[in-house]
Amino acid sequence: MSVWLFASGILSLMPQANGAGVLPSSGTHVIRGLFNGVIAAVTLPGLFLIILTIACAVINARDVRRRDPVRRFTRQQRREGMARAGGQCEMEAGFQRRCSRPAVDSDHFYPWSKGGSTSVQNFVAACARCNRAKGARIPAPGKQQRLERRRRDFVSPDGVVSVGQRQSLG
Repeated sequence: MSVWLFASGILSLMPQANGAGVLPSSGTHVIRGLFNGVIAAVTLPGLFLIILTIACAVINARDVRRRDPVRRFTRQQRREGMARAGGQCEMEAGFQRRCSRPAVDSDHFYPWSKGGSTSVQNFVAACARCNRAKGARIPAPGKQQRLERRRRDFVSPDGVVSVGQRQSLG
């Protein structure tokens, strides 16, 4: 955008012949030409920026409408989730294996800010490093399948291994 502004400023300062073949010499003509050049250079990127802002606002409004009214896990949910994980981080370390650090954080598999519910099914025990690394991103479907496959190794046969739950848009 700054390149467009610079180029329009340079082009507007160049002398241009009017209909009679006379070059404008007054300062008002130069400033008017500069102003018109800047407006012409800013119009298209400005419209794109306005459309992008509106699209982001609509997407954010949908996520806000989807958010669970409760953000923090209850003590009972935390106890159940940590017991299910055996006190160890459930996130993925290198080479798709389970992280070996102790779990200290309770994380939403689907982030709360993206409509993830505050339920035991969406609870993932995580170490501080894995929790920070994941952030508020929605994990890929492959990551979800690998976590469910790893859970089969440490969850009791009658326990639930599925992970992730989102609030409905309603």
